[in-house]
Amino acid sequence: MMVSKQELEARLENFKKVSRQYKLPLTPQKLAIFRILAGSCSHPGVQELYKQVKEDFPNISLATVYKNLKKFVDLGVITEIPVPGESPRYDAKLDTHSHAVDTASGRVYDLEVSAALPLPNKVLGKSVKQAQVIYYL
Repeated sequence: MMVSKQELEARLENFKKVSRQYKLPLTPQKLAIFRILAGSCSHPGVQELYKQVKEDFPNISLATVYKNLKKFVDLGVITEIPVPGESPRYDAKLDTHSHAVDTASGRVYDLEVSAALPLPNKVLGKSVKQAQVIYYL
């Protein structure tokens, strides 16, 4: 399943804005990695992203994809979803939602959650920047 063109453009604009804010160079490879991820609803892993971006950039290394995904997570433009026994999956959907991970198949699903879910402002004396709920099935 793919995201709407409007949603993809909004995600790309946010990515570009955050990149400029943190002075992250917007190379064609970075944009391609993010565009593939931002256009997907399937929560791809690094190998899937690498395979897709390699079609347009045959010389890109797997390490480059890993490094950029880590940077994107650190910048808060994507989230990393741990999958037991497998590589993590990634999501560019930043609005409030949870995930369900089917541990038998490794598939990851979006779950819409109530906005009434109370989130603490601080944990262990530090401000909460983001919260994520993952259900393992």
